[in-house]
Amino acid sequence: MQEDVEAKTQQLQNFQSDDLLEKLKLLNYEKHLLREYKLKPLSRFYFVKATNPGEQFFMFTLICWWLCKKLGKDMERPQEHDDPNTVIAKIIQILEEIDVPVEFAPNKLIRGAGPICLMVLDVLATQALKVTKVNYQRLHIVQEEEFVGDYLEDNAEIILEKLEDEQNAAALSDDSDLELEAHNFKQLNWLNRQKRAMGDMPASGTDEQSRELNARLSDHQEWRLELERVLPQLKVFVKADARDWRTHITQMETLNTGIANVAETTQTQLKKLHSEFTFSLEKIESREKHLNNELQQLIQQYKELSIELSTVQYAQTQLQTDSEQQMAQLSEVMAEQELKKQEMERRGQVMSDGSSVQQIKKAIVKLKDDIAQLNLEVALLVHAHDQDTVRQTLGAADQANN
Repeated sequence: MQEDVEAKTQQLQNFQSDDLLEKLKLLNYEKHLLREYKLKPLSRFYFVKATNPGEQFFMFTLICWWLCKKLGKDMERPQEHDDPNTVIAKIIQILEEIDVPVEFAPNKLIRGAGPICLMVLDVLATQALKVTKVNYQRLHIVQEEEFVGDYLEDNAEIILEKLEDEQNAAALSDDSDLELEAHNFKQLNWLNRQKRAMGDMPASGTDEQSRELNARLSDHQEWRLELERVLPQLKVFVKADARDWRTHITQMETLNTGIANVAETTQTQLKKLHSEFTFSLEKIESREKHLNNELQQLIQQYKELSIELSTVQYAQTQLQTDSEQQMAQLSEVMAEQELKKQEMERRGQVMSDGSSVQQIKKAIVKLKDDIAQLNLEVALLVHAHDQDTVRQTLGAADQANN
């Protein structure tokens, strides 16, 4: 009973895998996924059983990423060295976004094969087909024209069954039938002579040949000898139609017989191979379980160390960012210090060579010259003003005397 259930389950998984591959072909995954990333084509039962978990998990995540991209979901392309738990978490998050109930443990997807992986891929492929809107066309059956064979009397074409019937009838015929055939042969020769008489052959030669032939065919034994002499020169054309259903049935029966003869040895070899493959797979699965049990602690330690490493890397990134900012500030301070230093050197040089004192002295001398010039001009203006005043006084006095 349990074996029947397992067989039905296996058949269901095979059907699901076959249906999944057909959906992927409708989405043209061979061109847009396999050729683009240089991957090998998948077999129809690639995701049914876990044979190479690492490769199958990477292919599973890559197809999920491609289907999610078809659905318009943002997901980073998975790499072979990525953390499986992180990739599975992203896939489960996308499944929840498209309202797919996740009623399984996430660790069942790590093997990259099995019913859960088939279910996830089938759901994503179905949604991608709905989004892509693949159109189906009605099947168009081309009607074949019936072959009509022309009966050509000149070539003496006959079918095989008629030829066998005529041969059987000839074997059972008696002397009276032979005489009747001789009479018909004479009539046929007479018709042929009438036709040849229309050609270039002279009539006298034709009459002589006909009289000779009639003389030879007058006797029954002579006619039979003539028939045996002419018989090798006769040609029978049997034209078989390739579209005849009888030919197809004959071919099918021949092929069926050949298959039946080869099937026994082939079945034996296939059963032997199946038993060997089953034993090898069971051995590999048991070894895999044993390795998983032994490496469980190491895997847990690896996860803890990977988490710690990610924390340290994040802290290192932050420190590196802070150091870069401080280095930028330091470069700005150094540039400002260089400018101040140049200014100080310039001022020190000016103070050490006494050029400023000389400039001050020159400025004082110039100011003194300017002051003297201004004093002179002021004196001239005062003198001119005094002269005007004297003139006005003298003018007023003269007017008073007059």
